[in-house]
Amino acid sequence: MPGKRPVRHDWVYLGADWAEHLRSPLNPDVLRQVKAWSDQGRPLTVARQDMPDQDDELRLGLTLPDRRHLAVHVALPAVVRVLPPPTVGEARASAPAAWQPALEDVLALGTVLDLTVAVFGSLAWQLRSGVPFLRPLSDVDLLFAPARWSDVERLLFGLEAVSRRHSVVRLDGEVLLPDGGAVAWRELALEPEIIWVTGPRGASPRTLKDLRALFPAEP
Repeated sequence: MPGKRPVRHDWVYLGADWAEHLRSPLNPDVLRQVKAWSDQGRPLTVARQDMPDQDDELRLGLTLPDRRHLAVHVALPAVVRVLPPPTVGEARASAPAAWQPALEDVLALGTVLDLTVAVFGSLAWQLRSGVPFLRPLSDVDLLFAPARWSDVERLLFGLEAVSRRHSVVRLDGEVLLPDGGAVAWRELALEPEIIWVTGPRGASPRTLKDLRALFPAEP
């Protein structure tokens, strides 16, 4: 697998011999489902790694259209291609017409803040697989990686405003932190003293002060 190691929310395509690189056994039904999915040229997502995992292995997730979640644990050689999370601009063609005004406002917010806005969840699965995933009550899971804490604050203010304008779809998702962790933007907007952070390996409670300190000092 060329290039850097895939990270959480990346998309990976498995090679024909992927089952030879399993690090944890799969029951026959899950093995069949994953094989059928991969044989049709469809990707899986990179999930959060477990604390004991080695650098040469990956935890992957496969969400099926019926909402079943399958977990796959492989060595890196099982992966033959890696894609980043799709941007909102790429994914919006797969979204319902009713969502378009909200997505346009999200794109505009990203432009103002000079942020690339990506998506994960059902909208991303529908785009990457070509299989219908969205339902009337599906959320849009957004992904942002602000470089400064002031941008985080402006982002949260903007997302709350967009959400108030467009009640037809719920905007969820995560803010990516400089240390590789991630936090739900809606939870962060509440400014709690303690907030739950999903890291590259495991998850842990952190203080809001700790999160601020991850970003470079500003004048």
